[in-house]
Amino acid sequence: MNMAISKQSYTNLKEYWDYQRLLEYNKEVLEKRLERVQYSINSQYGSIDTNEMFDRIWTKMTNNDYEKPIKGWIPKDEKYRFDWEGKPDSNKLDKVKEF
Repeated sequence: MNMAISKQSYTNLKEYWDYQRLLEYNKEVLEKRLERVQYSINSQYGSIDTNEMFDRIWTKMTNNDYEKPIKGWIPKDEKYRFDWEGKPDSNKLDKVKEF
């Protein structure tokens, strides 16, 4: 069972949690962008494998590549949510720009 981030844990480890949430946001954004690509590009063998693309792209990303989370974003993974946040809006990342 995943636990959300408590206010006390966030206060004590603010930089750590901010960075973990930054990583999680960028993973979700990359997944969303690759999902869009998957539906628009087909290879001669059918649809492309976005899982493999994700792994290749993610391992090459650096801190300079990360985008700051958009206002109101709530992580899908509960362990990166604050305990005072609600459920994530599945359409929130639709507002994120393309590659």
